Amino acid sequence: MHNPPTISVERIGSVGVVTFNRPGRLNAYTPDMGDELVGAFRALSADTAVGAIVVTGSGRAFCAGADRDFLNGQLSRTGKQIGEEHFIAGFAEELFSLHKPTIAAVNGPAVGIGVTMLLPFDFRIAGMRARFGFPFAGLGLMPGMGSTYLLPAIVGPAQAKQILLLGKTINAQDALDIGLVHEVVDDSALFDHALALGVRLAEHDRSVLAGCKRALNHQSVAALREAVQREREETRRLAENRPRTTDRVDGRPCS
Repeated sequence: MHNPPTISVERIGSVGVVTFNRPGRLNAYTPDMGDELVGAFRALSADTAVGAIVVTGSGRAFCAGADRDFLNGQLSRTGKQIGEEHFIAGFAEELFSLHKPTIAAVNGPAVGIGVTMLLPFDFRIAGMRARFGFPFAGLGLMPGMGSTYLLPAIVGPAQAKQILLLGKTINAQDALDIGLVHEVVDDSALFDHALALGVRLAEHDRSVLAGCKRALNHQSVAALREAVQREREETRRLAENRPRTTDRVDGRPCS
């Protein structure tokens, strides 16, 4: 049976738009979604008509974390378990280093992988109903996608420790106060606001924007790469030391 795409991709003028398209599951992440995201980002990056990229969710959520069915062992269309697909296993650096500006329009809950995937973006804009959940410690999982570097780089080491070690959920205003997001806008205006920012960015000299991103990110790329490796090592350590049970998620990163 044909499985529908988990995301939609379109171009609105000079802006590429990626929308998570599993509203009935609150856009819960699957390995297939990860594969589709990698393909979408690479295609939009190569499209000369696209000057900026906006990502958002359909329905009530941005991305409510990893889909429980896949955490419990369901395989992707290509036979991958969650965490084996390139989006989680190795795409963070590429997403962080895309030469086009990236904008996340967070229209609702962003939990687990739904929040760690936001951290490599250039701009994070939240609607009023956005929530940012970091449940990893309570689930016995390591956060991934380089978040152990990116989160303290964004909000500071002390805030990052509180967020990750206490498994905090943060509302939109608090996310703005600590710098996790750049703006908070009314939910009804969120997408148009993000799109307008994308249009504004796309009007600038794209080679200059790409050069600025390379220069600004230069020192961070190596640190991000090291963080991804450390997260994978800690994930393996967790898996090796955890008693084998049939009712607990294993140590693969669900980011």
